[in-house]
Amino acid sequence: MLSYLFQSRMYIPMSEYEAVPGYTDIFLQRNPNLPQIKYEWVLELKYCKAGEERDVPRKREEGLTQLRQYLHSHRLGERTDLKAAVVVFIGKNKFEITEI
Repeated sequence: MLSYLFQSRMYIPMSEYEAVPGYTDIFLQRNPNLPQIKYEWVLELKYCKAGEERDVPRKREEGLTQLRQYLHSHRLGERTDLKAAVVVFIGKNKFEITEI
């Protein structure tokens, strides 16, 4: 996923961005040359094997808990231009996105 995000010129993708406590999976920083981009993004990624969809709600909640901690960190807590989402991949062909 990160390699695809690097194809965009709108954002600068950062893996394992420090947001004490912990590290975000992906932080999409606005490209400084494109100030018209309204939001930056924090993405938390989770994975469930195909056939184990019953685990999706638990994985989603784990991701949401992590995101809430990151959004209250000293590095991200006071930003008003930040969006956050959990992406749960289900096998190779399905996914769900939950935005906070």
